[in-house]
Amino acid sequence: MDDSLKEVVDDLVEESLEEHNTPPPSFWKKVQTSIMMVAAIMISAGQFNDTKDIFLSVYEATLTNFTHSIEYDLIEKINVGSSMEYVKSIVGEPHVLKRSKVNNKLQFLYYSKAKYTLTLISEDERLVGYSVFTLVDGFSPKIPFSEDLGEKSLASAHKETGAYSYDIGNLLYYIESQDLGKEQMFLTLVRGYVEYGAIAQDEKVSENYRKQLNKVIENLEDKSTFAENDEALVVPLKKVRQTVFPNFYAVTELEPVIIAEALLTRYEFQLFTKS
Repeated sequence: MDDSLKEVVDDLVEESLEEHNTPPPSFWKKVQTSIMMVAAIMISAGQFNDTKDIFLSVYEATLTNFTHSIEYDLIEKINVGSSMEYVKSIVGEPHVLKRSKVNNKLQFLYYSKAKYTLTLISEDERLVGYSVFTLVDGFSPKIPFSEDLGEKSLASAHKETGAYSYDIGNLLYYIESQDLGKEQMFLTLVRGYVEYGAIAQDEKVSENYRKQLNKVIENLEDKSTFAENDEALVVPLKKVRQTVFPNFYAVTELEPVIIAEALLTRYEFQLFTKS
């Protein structure tokens, strides 16, 4: 490959790296070498524009297969308060729609991606909340205004127990909220665990993590059934919060009960994903 062709291909590599903010280690050097050889042939044949488009497609496909940067970039573009027209221009049309029973002005839009499931909550064509949970182990997007998903237990991420919701029937889950205050426009952050989600950071948890988690949530349910006052729930709640390393988060301007309502039941999720 002569110097002029190499310079053109190098520019394409650099442009893609800047767009996705992904410095190439030795692995990317090998990938680039293979792509550059193909690109050189096409450029020499006078197909520069086609070469650029193909290169970017191949490179993004490679990023998707070996990193999560493409998905992380997309999720970071979703913000409460955006128009639904804008959000749909990023994520496309939903696979499933549901109307809220708590507030019939609200609509839930569900998207099944390869590595995560996204739920949007809309009201009057405006995004008023959204949630993300991981479908593959190791998928750990940054929680807005906070840590990476699964990086910390609930107890470590937020010292105080917020409004919480859980179930062990149609779906085993535990989620709790954190008010973000005026600096974050009084939004509410919700973190937690849902049974059909994967483990965001598996190095943080033990091999029998799911069994432990099921046990402590079921224990909370048992204690709650027979508790005469809130004091009886302090210990089981503390245990749940220490055990849960979230695989789910949501951001909303609505009451946390809406986030809980938007969760698909076990049966709905199976139909949604055909799993």
